Amino acid sequence: MKKLIASILAIYSALLMTGCGKNNDGGNTTNTNVVCPTGTAWNGSVCVNGSGVTVPNGNVQYYDYNRYFQSNGWGVSTANGDMRIVDPAAFKTFLKEAMAVCDRNIWGVQAGLASCDEWAAGSFMVSFSTNSSLKPSVRFEAYPAPSYFNWFVNFGIDAGGVAFNPLVLSSNNTFSLINNSKGFEIRAQGSYWNGGGLRLIQIQVLQGTLNDGYFTYDLYYPHNNVATKFATGKFKRY
Repeated sequence: MKKLIASILAIYSALLMTGCGKNNDGGNTTNTNVVCPTGTAWNGSVCVNGSGVTVPNGNVQYYDYNRYFQSNGWGVSTANGDMRIVDPAAFKTFLKEAMAVCDRNIWGVQAGLASCDEWAAGSFMVSFSTNSSLKPSVRFEAYPAPSYFNWFVNFGIDAGGVAFNPLVLSSNNTFSLINNSKGFEIRAQGSYWNGGGLRLIQIQVLQGTLNDGYFTYDLYYPHNNVATKFATGKFKRY
């Protein structure tokens, strides 16, 4: 639970930082004295590179989640984010293969309550960061619902997937424009050390730039050998 509490505090901090950022960024879109990163130029609104890609003037970070749980001393309360799971089967495949946190066959024994059903009923968070080099880093973090967080689940975590939760991917990620340059896509490969090693993870933003405070996105992962959208939501900048 310590990790869950830390994640909750991080989200609260992110929300506070987002609020502060809005107050400090007001003049950037009209400031003709903006110093853009090397290799980019100010187009009157944002810094762009030679391909017309919007480049952030400094590091940027975005996040979203479906829900998180917090104990109030009397029970467990739930806070919902903007993320919605739209294909539960594909989501479970992602949790099992890319994150290796559930349905693990450990020493010949299936880890009973550490099943993907219980993890899919829990909380799931995604975030990414990048800078003027446009080399993104992506982070996924999952927790089972509190009612399932017992020694069986801990057994599943410790023996089945702790190395991939959180799952942080950065080495093979790419950033490219899509939708007639109205949006962008981040592509990443899962870890080579589990079943998601060579499978493509896609974050698609059909409309938005890295200078926006928020934008809608879709998450894709192969299910039955077909790239399947399993979640959608709204990234918030922090």
